[in-house]
Amino acid sequence: MRQQCAVGLQVEGRPLTEVLRPRLVSGYDHDQVCSVASLLAGALQRLAKYALSDGDLGDQVRHILALNPLELALTDMSPPVDEGSLHSRLDGFFTTDRLAFVEYNAHSPVGPLTQEALAEIFLGTPAMQAFTDDYCVQASPARQQMVDCLVNAWTTGGMPGDEPRVAIVECGESQFSWEFDMLQAELRRHGLPAVICSVDDLHFGYGRGDLYVLDAEGRRHPITIVYRRAVLNDLFSRYDQALIDHPLTRAWSSGVCVMVNSFSAHLSNKKSALALLTDPRTSEALSPQEAAAAEEHLPWTRLLRPSRTTYHGEDIDLLPFACAHRENLVLKPNDDYGGHGIVCGWQVAHDDWQKELARAVNNSYVIQERVVMPEARYPTWREDGLIFEDYHEGTDPFLFSSTAHGFICRLSPTELINISAGGTCVPAFRIALRA
Repeated sequence: MRQQCAVGLQVEGRPLTEVLRPRLVSGYDHDQVCSVASLLAGALQRLAKYALSDGDLGDQVRHILALNPLELALTDMSPPVDEGSLHSRLDGFFTTDRLAFVEYNAHSPVGPLTQEALAEIFLGTPAMQAFTDDYCVQASPARQQMVDCLVNAWTTGGMPGDEPRVAIVECGESQFSWEFDMLQAELRRHGLPAVICSVDDLHFGYGRGDLYVLDAEGRRHPITIVYRRAVLNDLFSRYDQALIDHPLTRAWSSGVCVMVNSFSAHLSNKKSALALLTDPRTSEALSPQEAAAAEEHLPWTRLLRPSRTTYHGEDIDLLPFACAHRENLVLKPNDDYGGHGIVCGWQVAHDDWQKELARAVNNSYVIQERVVMPEARYPTWREDGLIFEDYHEGTDPFLFSSTAHGFICRLSPTELINISAGGTCVPAFRIALRA
């Protein structure tokens, strides 16, 4: 716990985690998580890009994603070379009978650098050192992969400015500032200039055609790579239509910088994007392998609106179905994050559920089939000593492009597994018995 505080892993002055055991997984489970996640993420990214295309499939994708005019305008500004989501995360669970993924975070999500830092701390403890006498223990590295991700984006994006110079950009204060500090330190260790700044600190030189920030002495620092931690919804709230003419938008659209992740990442970041893989109107574009993975590992998900659709092959009227199956459904805002606005049908009364549905149908929400979250017992240190508690246990693989290399493990005493909502995390280790 002292080591977490020493490297900045703390929330409101307390260590990020007070849980004393890491997540231990077999090679088989680790490989399954990574292979399934890679397959699904690749399919999600490919289908979401049809929102940029003409024709029936493009129309259906835009309809399911429920893109607003400002999102469409930003999408139209994409530069010729735009990779969308180069760093992402799937959020899921090992239930009693399957691996299931319930959300795809295609903006630049936190987690991988935290996972690596926690792994280093845990591996230094006497308990883990004794454990490694009998087991091979492997954590998933992320710092080098993040650096490679940013530099590769700059290279494939035409190497603007002739030199990679990074800005780690947030919109306001962040609860996870330690990840920015870790990434900045790693970039500088590789000899890459890197600054941490707010989106308000960015300037676009219309005459010179460059993106830059100013230091305290007023000196220009050119930026050719933007690692965007500023979530699009927060940018919409802050700037509204003015985002179209913001220095970041202009620089990205004109190719002055590359952005990881770019504004087109919001296509697959929609909660309704999961429906692209199971709705018959769009799932025909999947390969047989992708369709089988979607059927097995994704919960049924639909954009909530008056319509007829299918539920596991059965034709249904969506709104009456949602009203009648409260205990097996969850409502989620299509565009929010951090667990905001989620309503679990089994946790509310029938009348309250009807009110929530009436409110949600007039906004942009999805309805999703419930996934029963697994629980596991972990030792935790409190002020009065050691106790054992049951936590809901998340399995969240992180991806670079569409390849998963490992996963983070989030824990929560409630069914809302989110750090900003009171959850925590522990490192995940792939283990094997020594011969």
